[in-house]
Amino acid sequence: MSTATDFSVVNYISLSSITDSKITNINLYTSRAQITRSYKVSVAAGQTKLTLLHLPNVVDHESLRVEGRGSAIIQGVTSFKAEMKDPDTSSPLLEELNVKKERAKNALERCNRALQAINKYMGNISIEHLDISKLGEAMEIYDTTEEKWDDKIIQLKREFETLETQITEESDRLEKSGENKKLRTKVVMGLVANHPADLEIIVIYAVSHSRWEAGYDIRVDMQTTGAPVHVLYKAAINQSTGEAWEDAPITLETASPTFGLELPQLALWNISYQERAIYSGRGLGRGGAKRHRKIIRSEDDEDFDPDEVSEVTSRGNVNATFRVPGLTTIPSDEEDHNVTIAVLQLNAKISWVCIPQRDTQVHLEALITNSSEYTFLSGPSNVYVDQSFISRSEIPGVSPGEVFTCPLGVDPSIRVTYHPQEKVASQTGFYNKSLKYAYSQRISVHNSKSVPIDGVKIIDRIPVSQDADLIVNLINPGLTPPSLSPASSATKAKTIVTVSPDIIAQWCGVENPGSDVSALGKDGKLNWVCGVPAYGRINLLLQWEVIDAQKKQIYDYGL
Repeated sequence: MSTATDFSVVNYISLSSITDSKITNINLYTSRAQITRSYKVSVAAGQTKLTLLHLPNVVDHESLRVEGRGSAIIQGVTSFKAEMKDPDTSSPLLEELNVKKERAKNALERCNRALQAINKYMGNISIEHLDISKLGEAMEIYDTTEEKWDDKIIQLKREFETLETQITEESDRLEKSGENKKLRTKVVMGLVANHPADLEIIVIYAVSHSRWEAGYDIRVDMQTTGAPVHVLYKAAINQSTGEAWEDAPITLETASPTFGLELPQLALWNISYQERAIYSGRGLGRGGAKRHRKIIRSEDDEDFDPDEVSEVTSRGNVNATFRVPGLTTIPSDEEDHNVTIAVLQLNAKISWVCIPQRDTQVHLEALITNSSEYTFLSGPSNVYVDQSFISRSEIPGVSPGEVFTCPLGVDPSIRVTYHPQEKVASQTGFYNKSLKYAYSQRISVHNSKSVPIDGVKIIDRIPVSQDADLIVNLINPGLTPPSLSPASSATKAKTIVTVSPDIIAQWCGVENPGSDVSALGKDGKLNWVCGVPAYGRINLLLQWEVIDAQKKQIYDYGL
């Protein structure tokens, strides 16, 4: 014979998230986290009111959801922040220790008074009234008695110090055992079961005060060809939610969660021949902005204000997800805790770059191809070359398959000399004479290494005229910009020329995929890409001329 379940009786159960639950998953974003907690609970048949305690104050209540596994129905889930309770200031043990401390203090005072009385008594004994045969016996009694009280005082002092330590420990325990100020969110739900059941309650919620940032260790082996770069991809995790993430699986997300983000509204766009006052919509009360908008403007108009038409609200990289290997513990301490995402071996091309007109130091660079499946987020990197720390740099956002440049510091074994510039003036033209200035700039590159190097880039420039009567012509190397090539055809322009078997010259930008060919040379910048033999030297020559039709003073304002 079956007994009907009495649903009029409500059972009450409280579980602490600190001791009665386990984090089963963390999805960590760049500015918040989504936590999944699991609770095990046994319920009787009928109704049960389950309260989950000690969840973080920074829970986003709109994001919270509850799932159940087992033979029961979940009803009426609510969450709220409980009032903060003051911790207990006393306990039976603390009261007992204080009583013992007071007794030890009183006993110590009695011992000190007794010792003082003995010393006073011995000081009042008169030698002339004391039998000389009794003097040794009196001194022995005095030594024995004083030693006894000394030992007792030492013992009481040690007992007093031990009690003080125990009192401090118990007081600290009481303070720490008080309710965590950061863990006051409660979740209350109703459970209905037709018969006793063992349930698993899954609570999923989002919290702020948590983040992660990418970081890298880049190690370059100059003696290895093919794959000389090892990248240690790290994540610095920081959280101050109040709850400890202990032995939890963590997934790092690069996307930004859209909790509470609503679709923007598109307002009515009116046009008119009459000028009208338009409010900005940023508050029509005190301080509300009033402005006038010109109707039917183009971007070529000098009064055109693009901010009145559109606004860019966000920019982002390609979304990616990283699972941190194993289980991770992150305390709530506002400190960065580094975990390793991956150790990667990547292909790279090593090059040397120098801009001698500004600085004759030769900078070492690695053009690294992200041949992994991981998306690199922008972040700081520690750079090591041949096991030596070189510098700290910033890695940009890089998707799989993309290439990025990593600076590797200065290489003192490559020396560049920027020789003094030579200038020769002359006149040209038969009837309308013009002044012509011929310039020569020599650059020497010396390799003091015992091995040849390839890929040394020397960057320089020639002036760019801002006046039709002031003409600048590049003489050497024989590059021609596409805009000045015959029939204005970019294919007929000399954007790359061979200077020698080991040296090519090119306009800056021609090596970049997808570059605007028609714009090459307009900024006057060019470069040589050179190979330099071991202990060898090469010389580069840059020549150009300036023709001045008006024969006026020429101002250099870009040097």
